[in-house]
Amino acid sequence: MANAVGQSPFQYLVDIERRARQRAKGLPREEQVQEIWRGIAFRVGDTFLVSSITHVDRIMNCPSVLAKVPGAKTWIRGLANIRGILLPVIDLLACLSNKITSIENRSRLLIINQNGVYAGLLVDEVMGIKHFPEELLDTETPCQEAWVSPFNKGLFHYEQQTWVVFDMQVLTESNQFLNAAL
Repeated sequence: MANAVGQSPFQYLVDIERRARQRAKGLPREEQVQEIWRGIAFRVGDTFLVSSITHVDRIMNCPSVLAKVPGAKTWIRGLANIRGILLPVIDLLACLSNKITSIENRSRLLIINQNGVYAGLLVDEVMGIKHFPEELLDTETPCQEAWVSPFNKGLFHYEQQTWVVFDMQVLTESNQFLNAAL
């Protein structure tokens, strides 16, 4: 250590800074930041889907009591009273492929509010929030499931599973979804 005697205060501080720089470890290398896509993962039939986390308001169990809607297509399972608000419950698989979803213990409702459409979509299972590296989004490979293809915004091939990116906004704009009356 240098002797502080005979040094001006400024020279002393310059000496401290020089010694600190000599002993300092370098800053960590700047690494590339990986962009992450977040979505709600769910299963409809044998198809694994994921929708943007911003497209799903809530997830809840399917109510045991649903009021029937006269004059509605069969995929409108009924109306549920959720905290005083009437919520149409729509069987997503039946709406898009005419196959009825049976309500099981793992069945859930994805509550959506897109384009002024507030509804609960009945799905077979919800796996929770999934995180995918954005560079893994495959927009070139076509979806193998014909019923989900019009709502497909890409695929994630991740952890030995293919996840179809399902766009709720496109669903709520489609005539197939909006034409619920017989």
